[in-house]
Amino acid sequence: MQGQDPTPPVVLEQPAGMTAYIGDSATLRATIAGTAPIEFQWNKDNVALAGATNTTLSIATVALTDTALYDLVARNSYGSVRTATVLVSVTKRPQTITFNAPTSALVSGTGFTLGASSSLKLPVTFTLVSGAAVLNGNTLTGTGGPVVVRASQPGTEAIAAAEPVDRTFVFASGGLSPFITSPPVDLSATGGTTVTLRTAAIGTPAPVYQWSKDGEPLAGATGPALVLPAVTLADTGRYAVSATNPLGTATASAVLTVRVPPTVTSAPASQTVFAGDNVRLGVTVAAFPAPTYQWRRNGTIINGATNSSLAFTGIRAADAGRYDVVITNAIGTTTTAPATLTVTTRDFSGAYFGQLSGAAGGFAFYVRPDRSAVFLAHFPELLSGLATADLRVDLNGTFSLGLTTLAGGKDANPLAGGGETAAAPQALTLLGRFDESTGTVTGQISGLDLTFTGTRAPSTGAAAANAGFYRLGLIGSAAGGYGIIGANGRAFVLTSAGAAPDSAGGTLAADGRLAVTTSGQATLDLAFSNGLVTGTVRIGSGPAGTGTLSGATEERAADRRLVNLSVRALNANGNNALITGFVVAGDTNKQVLIRAAGPALTAAPFNLTNVVADPSIQLYRGSNATAQNDDWGTPAGNVAAITAAATRAGAFAFRNGSADAALLSTLAPGAYTVAVGGGQGTVLAEVYEVLANNETAGSRRLVNLSARGAVANGFPLIAGFVISGSAPQLVLLRGIGPALAAAPFSLGGTLPNPQLTLLSGNTTVKTNDDWFRDAEAALVRAATAKAGAFPLGASSLDAAMLVYLAPGAYTAQVSGPANANQANGSGIAMVEIYEVSP
Repeated sequence: MQGQDPTPPVVLEQPAGMTAYIGDSATLRATIAGTAPIEFQWNKDNVALAGATNTTLSIATVALTDTALYDLVARNSYGSVRTATVLVSVTKRPQTITFNAPTSALVSGTGFTLGASSSLKLPVTFTLVSGAAVLNGNTLTGTGGPVVVRASQPGTEAIAAAEPVDRTFVFASGGLSPFITSPPVDLSATGGTTVTLRTAAIGTPAPVYQWSKDGEPLAGATGPALVLPAVTLADTGRYAVSATNPLGTATASAVLTVRVPPTVTSAPASQTVFAGDNVRLGVTVAAFPAPTYQWRRNGTIINGATNSSLAFTGIRAADAGRYDVVITNAIGTTTTAPATLTVTTRDFSGAYFGQLSGAAGGFAFYVRPDRSAVFLAHFPELLSGLATADLRVDLNGTFSLGLTTLAGGKDANPLAGGGETAAAPQALTLLGRFDESTGTVTGQISGLDLTFTGTRAPSTGAAAANAGFYRLGLIGSAAGGYGIIGANGRAFVLTSAGAAPDSAGGTLAADGRLAVTTSGQATLDLAFSNGLVTGTVRIGSGPAGTGTLSGATEERAADRRLVNLSVRALNANGNNALITGFVVAGDTNKQVLIRAAGPALTAAPFNLTNVVADPSIQLYRGSNATAQNDDWGTPAGNVAAITAAATRAGAFAFRNGSADAALLSTLAPGAYTVAVGGGQGTVLAEVYEVLANNETAGSRRLVNLSARGAVANGFPLIAGFVISGSAPQLVLLRGIGPALAAAPFSLGGTLPNPQLTLLSGNTTVKTNDDWFRDAEAALVRAATAKAGAFPLGASSLDAAMLVYLAPGAYTAQVSGPANANQANGSGIAMVEIYEVSP
């Protein structure tokens, strides 16, 4: 090659000799340099090996015949070279024998099984070298004295013979199997002390010992005494000892119980959790006897917390604190280090306000501290809206709820003479998320393809005393609404009652006044104070378009209730007898005062004549009579209690010794009927709630009164009731006549065309003749179903109304129509009063 001098082969690395065992592999290699091409040839004892023409010579499995001298010759066109000659030595693989003899004497005349092994797992043979004994295979039987046995392994073609191993066995006459003369005894020890378990055994030859714990041998424990220094609870267990010689084994055992004071192995860990999480604090303890536990919070004992763990279901912020547990047994007491439980409250509460996408309208949220929430929204262009108090926000701030849009009749406002037709109800899904850190809410209303973004109002401000969620009622109408007020005064009001919803947003003035115009051009002038609201709503001009709005926050509205239900009628025999029904709501018993006034009506302020002279009352639950009274002063022992209950309930007093009737009963929740007897004449039946000393107003209450009696020209069926509390109450009133003639009542002589008149004092609030002709008939129908009242015929001549009423006393009169005559102005009628949740 141009620029390079040709060179003969040169050995750079010589092959190395080696020793291998038969069956191993062997490799020789050399490194040769020089001008290519180069030819290679390995030689064995100076004879060329066929096919061995590389720089490496490999023998996969060597044999004794591969023992030889090897070299490599390399040639090219410029010369040749021979490597050093090396020796490959192949030998048999060596092996050794392990052959142990017992250290003690064997019993003469007994067979002993010999045991020996080859390091290469080949079979070992035994040969009797000397001594008085018989060797049969690997069983050695001696007749006395020492015996020498040789173990050998002759090897194979590839494995060398093992070096023989001789062992001496001593056989003694008069053998005895082991017998434990002193077994170990059960012990109880205190932790940290040293414990010694002892035993003694006899036998010939002398036995050897082996201790074990709970079935597991203890390494090195081969003496008659077992010493356990500084015992711990882990040393508790059953200890067994075996004594063994060639004639057998004897065993005995004892239980060691280690008594230790409580030692905490796993202490309660500090945690930071979210309010509402399920949380567990736990401790792991080593102790005997079994300890008792007492958890403490901030050093104060927690009653009933006496387990090794303390669990919280739906943890509250008030549960935060430092928790430890005092652990005690008969040996001692220990207290864990306090674990700090931090409860992080994800507080989404407050009022949120914002706009729907595409100028579709406004909305507001009110989130309570327990993460329940109210959502209000108005879609002016769709003549629709949403209002729900059933929303629930999870711990992550997310929410999802299926709901239906508000919709109803033709009038956009019950004060207006007409209006746009509301959209039909539509099923939607509201979903989104509150972000506590930014104070925002985002989400969407699926089904309308609307999104929304809102901001939480500050938690403090000039309007903080008026902040909250309000329910509103248009007094004397079924129309209602809702309002959400933020602490900064921002407000959102949504009105709807079977008509196209309407809304307005604004800000409370410094004096709590909100004066705004709604999307439907209604003027609202509302005054907020201490959780109550009252004011006016005006549609157009003139008094006909003006109404009174009143309402309260949920907290202020909680005490509203019907506290006095009464009915005055002409009492007679048979179907014309006065029958009154009422319903007690709640989940606990309620005390009520039931009265039938006859003689009391002759005095002021009634001054009536032709009264029932001696009324009686019978109280029924279903068809079962539960109580009755004729003459309220009998028995005499009831007089004081009835008088006190009447005073507490605000009822007028009965004269001592009068023939009026009264019952004071504590009733379970449910429906009841009161039948009034005593002959013909005017009678007043009354049902009063009687608050117990510790009773929260409204927690259990009267929610319905119904009375069946006779109506005649000039003598209507009159029901009185009182609404107590701070907020207006939605009430369903019905005057039933034709419906009593149909099944299931099937009564004869019913009032054919009743008229219902509602009065506050001497002022008429509302009248109805033929319920289906009322502008709010659809709402009456819905409220009937909600209250659990029986339905009226689609075009029956019965009367009904649904009205919001401010707290106060009211009278509902059922009579014949305005032009009543003897034919259509008399008959059996029923008046009903239902409390309705808005």
